[in-house]
Amino acid sequence: MRLTTTGGSIPGVSSPVMIPLTTVGSSFEARVLVARLGADGILTQIRGGGDGTYPLPGPVQVLVVVDQADEARELLMADQVEALFDDVGQETFEDI
Repeated sequence: MRLTTTGGSIPGVSSPVMIPLTTVGSSFEARVLVARLGADGILTQIRGGGDGTYPLPGPVQVLVVVDQADEARELLMADQVEALFDDVGQETFEDI
């Protein structure tokens, strides 16, 4: 992973360049997505949606390290395809 900017909170430690991956409807959805990406070693960050005892509703942006963006997109696409096949399989069993 190539880090191109400096300015982290610890002198001499670079901050990774983060880019938007997707926007979800709530902080819960964002946390689930961040956990999924983190399980595969993808560094993430969340913006928006007020997080705390009483999180504010609204869109939450999920960001990833620029060098891991393609991998993150592929994981999300694979998860969506699997979910579609799961839905088709469940409908077929219910029709029987």
